[in-house]
Amino acid sequence: MSDELAIGIDVGATKIAAALVTRQGAVLAEERLATAPKAGAEAVVERIVTAIDRLAAGAPAAVCGVGIGTPGYVDPANGVVRNAVNLGWQEVALASQVQERLAAPLPVWVDNDANVQALGEVSFGAGRGLDPVVCVTIGSGLGSGIVVNGRLVSGATHSAAEMGHLSLDPDGRPCACGLRGCVETVVSGPGLVTTARELLARDYHHTLMTNPAALSAEEVVAAARREDSVALEALEYTARWLGIAFAALVAVLNPAAIVVGGGLGHSAYDWLAPGAQAELARRVVHPSYAQLQIVPSQVMSSAVGAASLVWQARG
Repeated sequence: MSDELAIGIDVGATKIAAALVTRQGAVLAEERLATAPKAGAEAVVERIVTAIDRLAAGAPAAVCGVGIGTPGYVDPANGVVRNAVNLGWQEVALASQVQERLAAPLPVWVDNDANVQALGEVSFGAGRGLDPVVCVTIGSGLGSGIVVNGRLVSGATHSAAEMGHLSLDPDGRPCACGLRGCVETVVSGPGLVTTARELLARDYHHTLMTNPAALSAEEVVAAARREDSVALEALEYTARWLGIAFAALVAVLNPAAIVVGGGLGHSAYDWLAPGAQAELARRVVHPSYAQLQIVPSQVMSSAVGAASLVWQARG
């Protein structure tokens, strides 16, 4: 029914974003809570349940389900977060733990946060009407999700679309996953800061960034807006790596669109997208990308993508 509502939950390392969402993707109400993962998985589950119960209690129509996006390796078939490093979770049966605590019975679906973002963009945002679509989220890490024929591609073990852990340089920077030279070591907030610091070590005299030890990705982007040469070079290098990763996606998948989102993806889009497009053009056969669109994400609430899990499940 068109008047049914869903609740979407985005579980981040620092905050839980929850929203009451219509089938058209409109947000009717929102909740924000601190994640506080150091308190343990059970405490985080209680916060998630609190947000859901509040939204459901104030809903103007029937709530038909809950969708939850979390970082890490997720088994959506069983609703289990197998491993989420930045939450400190191992084998957390999130769907069942949330369900059994809710004030009113509701079905719960769980998937990786980048996957649900991709589903949200295809359902309500920049990927609507396009197929296949890859959604890339650039922030504290690099996540990606792939949607083909309107369905998420999860792979045999639910670990497809790990673009952030394509190893492009076997002798490159060490990655938290245990590999070296993963795309995420360069194309992410921490990766951008590392690149800027490496450049600053060579050129301290022509930059607005005077404190490398306290540098943040936001400061690098702000300096680039003021045409700081070191910041611009750092973003150019980041964009090149992004373009190389895009080339691999294009060669394998031939997507109609790559949607770029996430905190850094939004703030640095004007540098990352053109640079990645230029690098991509040098690395793929022309017909495979002639109609490719690289576009910014349009779904601003991360919880909307999570709510899309409900609509996908219900058809």
